[in-house]
Amino acid sequence: MNYSRTIPAILSATIALSSIALIPLTSPQIALGLTADAVKTVAKQITVRIQGPKGGSGVILEKQGSTYYILTNWHVVDKAGDYEVVTPDGVAHSVYYSLVRRVPGMDLAVVPFSSPQTYRLAQLANSAATKGNKAYVAGWPASGGSLRQPIFIATEGQLTGRQTPWNGYTLVYNNLVRAGMSGGPVLDDAGRVVAINGIVRLEENSDKIVAAGIEINTFMKWRSAVSLPVVPQSPTAGNPKTPVNNAPRKPGSAIAFVATNTLKGSSEVVSSLALASAYFTTGNSNGTISVWNFSDGQLKTTLQGHTEAVNALAASADGKVLASGSDDKTVKIWNLETGAVVRTLSGHSGAVSSVALSPDGLFVASGSWDKTVKIWNAKTGELLRTLTGHSGLVNAVAISPDSKILASGGKDGSIKLWNLATGQAIRTIAGKNLSVLSLVFTPDGKTLAAGNSNGTIGLWNVGNGQLIRRLSGHTDGVWSLAISRDGSILVSGSWDKSVKLWDVRSGELKGNLSGHSGYVTAVGISADAKTIVSAGWLGEIKIWKRGN
Repeated sequence: MNYSRTIPAILSATIALSSIALIPLTSPQIALGLTADAVKTVAKQITVRIQGPKGGSGVILEKQGSTYYILTNWHVVDKAGDYEVVTPDGVAHSVYYSLVRRVPGMDLAVVPFSSPQTYRLAQLANSAATKGNKAYVAGWPASGGSLRQPIFIATEGQLTGRQTPWNGYTLVYNNLVRAGMSGGPVLDDAGRVVAINGIVRLEENSDKIVAAGIEINTFMKWRSAVSLPVVPQSPTAGNPKTPVNNAPRKPGSAIAFVATNTLKGSSEVVSSLALASAYFTTGNSNGTISVWNFSDGQLKTTLQGHTEAVNALAASADGKVLASGSDDKTVKIWNLETGAVVRTLSGHSGAVSSVALSPDGLFVASGSWDKTVKIWNAKTGELLRTLTGHSGLVNAVAISPDSKILASGGKDGSIKLWNLATGQAIRTIAGKNLSVLSLVFTPDGKTLAAGNSNGTIGLWNVGNGQLIRRLSGHTDGVWSLAISRDGSILVSGSWDKSVKLWDVRSGELKGNLSGHSGYVTAVGISADAKTIVSAGWLGEIKIWKRGN
């Protein structure tokens, strides 16, 4: 897809109040100011993402032993269910919902989680401040565009006054605030938390946006009189649905890859790639497909046929056939030996975001922004069937090694398994309200890996649909997955600009490949597991070779 569509920020605000009189700020603020960048750095270190049945942002407030306490809005977690706290290092920590504490009379809650890691605690400040002083509001809103990718932002503004208390909200500021930032911190120019952000309203007879927070002093009066619960050390006690293996595993015997070549694609975004024997191909945002020599990284040829961005590529096992999907709503089948278009498959009403070729060479599957999956006859181009059931755009499709099962994942957070030959639905795997961005089967077809918008990777049992484990380590969406032919190494590429290597059987993190200047949108690994190719924004393509 044309990823530039997802970048513009789309303001999403809740109109919570109509018109409330502001009480002037009069108390002086005494603090040593930091630069704006320094305050934003502090904000990122203390702000977490909360995900689950609802979700939003939160602040790392305090610690007792291995138990951390997150301060957030009650409306972020007021729907019972399984929640996770994603800390600044990208690790997702399970939450015992029974231990969540609501602060009476205020839209605040304390959410505990347990971790042996060391995280920075927020420094709190007397929230009395002078009107006109700088204020910074941080949180994890969803990005603009249809994918709604969670991103961290910290916006700068000014304190403008106080309003008559409503559900604890008194402090008013003019910062840009978006949906998903509820529960995030409001900081002064010394990097101290003065309030918890929560509501946005529109002034009467005006389109001006006004944000309000609950002052930290109000919370501390309650906190000084209560004891907070400590999280049990048993990883599944009280919450058996939460997988034990959520935390990223440190590399035991690391797998070392070294970047040996950096190539420049023909467009600003390289959005897809496929490895095809002696060649590898990349799909570009300008509608072209580049074919590169695997051995030396030299450009062999450029395929032209699509009129818009090429979002997806899939190559046949023998490297002779290539399928491509584009924003122009078509799928094209190419003869890689001649560079000619064999046929064009038309039928989708939205951009084609993903394609897959069945290993037996009989089928082509495509997923689209039109919320459907289509199955085509690979030999004739005939549309065999259209699969419906996703309530959001389909980001990823994958076909099992035995060519019997088709998997699809979408923005609706679900993974659907289909009988490829008949199109019958086998089962739906419900996610955690996270967009599924990428899919890949293990070579034995028993496990399906799914990359999610929050940076985690779920490993699912294909036979019963149960979650085996969740891999945490990326700090942004996992847009691409690839697996070695022997099934031992899983490669993931993320918008956090990194490529990570995982041991599929143990879930251990085996390596981290850094060096990309832009988002990583596509990865691939050679049959002998000795070469990795990664690509992404800024037209950057990297070839990595395995060390001894």
